[in-house]
Amino acid sequence: MNNPSQATAETPPAPGALVGLGILLVVLVAIVAWAMIGGHFLSEVSLFGGFLMLWYWANVEQLSVQRLPAALIGALVGIGLAWGLLYGATNYGGAGLLVGLLLLILALYLDILKALPLFVNASTMLYVTVAAAPLVQLKVNWIELCLATVGGGIFFALFVEAVKWLAGKLMPAAA
Repeated sequence: MNNPSQATAETPPAPGALVGLGILLVVLVAIVAWAMIGGHFLSEVSLFGGFLMLWYWANVEQLSVQRLPAALIGALVGIGLAWGLLYGATNYGGAGLLVGLLLLILALYLDILKALPLFVNASTMLYVTVAAAPLVQLKVNWIELCLATVGGGIFFALFVEAVKWLAGKLMPAAA
């Protein structure tokens, strides 16, 4: 049986306690900054889109800037699918819901095949799952959710890259 505390080729080793505390402080600064900046332009209900993108990008894409465009596009497709389910059902009844469900099934199939990974990926599935939740659908402004997702993704990417740059300038070069 594998020891979960051991690092693998895919999983980097866990940081030490002091480094972990430093990472936590940087993450808290980023979260508070996004809440303050995003809160000036977006409603509190929609602001979660940026936080969800941070979680996805950090945990699934390992903060890879090269993977951010696919994460953002996939998220927008997921939001669109969730909106389509609600819009179809509320405006066209069962037939509209069926169209929305067929589009969702097509997206699932494309994700399984990895046929259009720029558009349909794990980010798509995360966002359609969250945005299709009834409490989200009833309260969210769909345009603001899109803006919060893309704005948050760009904000957090710029923040992470700035921290990396600053760390590179402040830390002595590794021998």
